[in-house]
Amino acid sequence: MGYFNLMILLSRYIFAGFGILFVAVAFSFMKPFVAYPLGTMGDKNKFLYLCLVFFHLGGVCIIVGKQPDLQIRMAVILNGLLVFCIITLTLWLLKLWHRQHEIIIWNLVFFLMDIGYLMLERLDHQLASKQILAYTIGVATALIIPSILPILLHAKNKYVYLALLSVTMVLPFLFGDKILGATNWVQIAGISIQPSEIGKIALVLFLASLFSGIKPKSQMKILGFSSVVVACALACLVLQRDLGAALLYYLTFLMMLFIATEKVILPVIGMFLGSLGAILGYFVFSHVRVRVEAWLDPWKDISGTGYQVVQGLFAIGTWGWLGSGLTRGVPNKIPFAAADYIFAAICEEFGNLIGIIILFVYLGVVLQCMQIALNQSNLFNRFVAMGIATLFTIQTFIIIGGVLKLIPLTGITSPFLSAGGSSFVVSIGMIGIMTYFSYQERIVKTKEEERRE
Repeated sequence: MGYFNLMILLSRYIFAGFGILFVAVAFSFMKPFVAYPLGTMGDKNKFLYLCLVFFHLGGVCIIVGKQPDLQIRMAVILNGLLVFCIITLTLWLLKLWHRQHEIIIWNLVFFLMDIGYLMLERLDHQLASKQILAYTIGVATALIIPSILPILLHAKNKYVYLALLSVTMVLPFLFGDKILGATNWVQIAGISIQPSEIGKIALVLFLASLFSGIKPKSQMKILGFSSVVVACALACLVLQRDLGAALLYYLTFLMMLFIATEKVILPVIGMFLGSLGAILGYFVFSHVRVRVEAWLDPWKDISGTGYQVVQGLFAIGTWGWLGSGLTRGVPNKIPFAAADYIFAAICEEFGNLIGIIILFVYLGVVLQCMQIALNQSNLFNRFVAMGIATLFTIQTFIIIGGVLKLIPLTGITSPFLSAGGSSFVVSIGMIGIMTYFSYQERIVKTKEEERRE
């Protein structure tokens, strides 16, 4: 076992090395934001895949080697094989369907998904097994989405999107389960879903359908209508005490409002009103006061309200750049390590260098979404793509900013990392939408070039 622990310590350098190489190659795709030549698209995608494979196999081997029970070892091997098959089969299908330009965003997502899986397997084998089901459903949905999107994605469907948003807001009041003070989960046929996760993409589609048809004469009417809808959605989320989702919805609305109108004053006013709402929430909700106090001074009640924050900071700060080594830390001491605090758990065992790499990978996903948005000739598609990029940006900042104690913690998931079936399925579904937009725009431009010739 001494030799195996030595191998785990050495693996820290290997994980960090593959992570750095992965990011260096991935960012060569980020035109017009970042661009440098590193070879052909096919060669770079193959290299990214190999980085994923070595990262995955190394992590699974370490977790298997640390299991004392043979039955659990076999179960971990099976789970690892399933995740490997999901990644490999998806990338193969994308290549088969001539989606080479879109493989990069999938490689970025799979990096996050895989490191999230490894940490979930490390923390809770049963939870990891459950999450693999979400991986399967989510990836299958994202691959199927392009075949049905021409019907579902259209600016004329704004009332369909509004109806979907309304249903997701009302469901928790009718069938919701109260978990940790928030009534934001619904049980359907024994399966728990979080309607607000579906609601966030419904909100983006609704706003995109409105803003893509905005004209000077109808601007005030559209802005008023969208503001009323968002206010009603926020009221529902606040009543459900799902304040993290409320913040995500509100900031996404302000950003899309700015993109549509190009008027800085509107989001500035929105931020002022949002600040007033946050102050009101502080005095109305006791759990908000607890989280703010824990954010301001977690050491004041280190064994009580500040325990989660402090344990997260200990996890991030104890082992430095390379971490303790996978399976050698104590991430289980962090409350809700598999959900809210998975980033801290990853930093503890994989190292802060991997934590920084994760942030770069998130940035890469956002830049890819923005790149796709800028290439869209269809205004509705452009708004949807920018809305999705905004969702990923804000959601990542809210949760990781909370973990790093930059802002008070709110209970939302880290996209593609945290445990949570609803979150993963919706997030990967948005990647499916991005893949569709990118591929369709390339077809349109190819046909236009053929006509000119």
